[in-house]
Amino acid sequence: MERSKTYHKLQSSNKRDHCDWISALPDEILITILHELDTKSAVRTSILSRRWRYLWTFLQSLHFSEISLPDNYCWVRLGPMQEEYLNTNKIHHFIPSLRWFTGIKRGNTALRRLCLVFSDSAECTDAIDGAIASAVEQGVKDIDVAVVGLTNYEFPSWLFSGATCSSLASLSLNHCKLSVSLSFKGFSALTKLVLVAMDMTLKDTQVLLMNCKSLKSLYLIEMIDIRVIQLPKLEELVWPWSFPCGAFKIDTLALRRLEYCGVVLPASTFQSLPCLEHVSLQYLRGDHPDCHAEKLRLRTISTCFPHVKSLHLRYEVPKFVKPGTPAIFSKLRVLTLSIATKPSDDLFWMTMFVVAAPFLVTLQTNVRYLSFLESCNGVMWDDSDFQHNNLKEVEMYNFKGRDNEIGFARLLLHRAPNIRRIALSQARLREAVDHQCTPPDWPKAEEFSPRDNQLVISKLLHGVSSSVRVLFV
Repeated sequence: MERSKTYHKLQSSNKRDHCDWISALPDEILITILHELDTKSAVRTSILSRRWRYLWTFLQSLHFSEISLPDNYCWVRLGPMQEEYLNTNKIHHFIPSLRWFTGIKRGNTALRRLCLVFSDSAECTDAIDGAIASAVEQGVKDIDVAVVGLTNYEFPSWLFSGATCSSLASLSLNHCKLSVSLSFKGFSALTKLVLVAMDMTLKDTQVLLMNCKSLKSLYLIEMIDIRVIQLPKLEELVWPWSFPCGAFKIDTLALRRLEYCGVVLPASTFQSLPCLEHVSLQYLRGDHPDCHAEKLRLRTISTCFPHVKSLHLRYEVPKFVKPGTPAIFSKLRVLTLSIATKPSDDLFWMTMFVVAAPFLVTLQTNVRYLSFLESCNGVMWDDSDFQHNNLKEVEMYNFKGRDNEIGFARLLLHRAPNIRRIALSQARLREAVDHQCTPPDWPKAEEFSPRDNQLVISKLLHGVSSSVRVLFV
């Protein structure tokens, strides 16, 4: 009798051990799990049991790629890949998967996002167009197309000329062709548009933007043949590459965030940007060297952007610059400095930005040291006698523990007594464009050892009376 009870207990225990606890979870949780898988793996779960058979049809985001991409595949998408890499990492079920997707019926679940990454081989074109057409029929909200080979594929804009495509809200096109006729009336509901190194004429670009009347976010990467941007509802413009001086105009009253590269915008442009609050400026090394002094006059920048609350400045230190007339950023709260300078230079001159923003709360720095800048004289700055009572946080990226870095932080502690937190990181400051340009094998930042941490803290706080928290992140 006892043996029988023991046997039944063991049998019951074995059943519990082999119970499919995952399948017993609610549909919402299982679908969330499927969203973390690639599309092929998610679909293959349909063979597990009846419980899983149709769960994949509730997925709202599908991703198909012809090649196996590295973790940081954003960089890959910004340029054609080597033929050797394409052949080595090619996924052979790509075209059958697209054809399968084109022919399936998903029921009542709306498709929200379709992402396609392919090498632009001739056999892909029909399968890609079929998948996009199927997505349009399902009322897709977001389409992302990236070509990683030669730019021969032309995006089928004709699919979006009718009323059936009115649901498309976001479109990202990368390294492909796009032709738009003068009679094109699509993209009426588009709120975000990303164009990366597209093969488009100036006419096609202008007609396309004219039809995006609801556009709120526009990214133009390696797109320089544009002269005028007039979008009444645009709130974000990212234009990180250089363009011809004085040959462009931005006219959009709702713009709040602007990122651009090159020369200072014409005065007429600033008058049409009354809501601008977040600005990122980048000055390339190829700019005329005599223009640097004018570019670094903070008064010019503060006059152009009187309402800015967040400012990001990126440039290499010029040959010789005087700070000039003091500037006042009366509304600036967050300042980010991405500076390239010579290894022997001190960083005290960066405090002129802090002085120019009396209400600054957060300062971020990302300093790179370039040996070829040793021939430059750097920036003149001899006014270290200032007081700043609003600075609360300092974040120093690409921090190497150098004496000039520690000296700059000590100066801030002396002159900004209300600093409560200093964060030090050996990683580079993460920026949207830089993140996309970073190759997969970029060396990761080393971490400070506990001994290094204590050495940095002792140098930083020696003789300083402060309750600041020093964090290594």
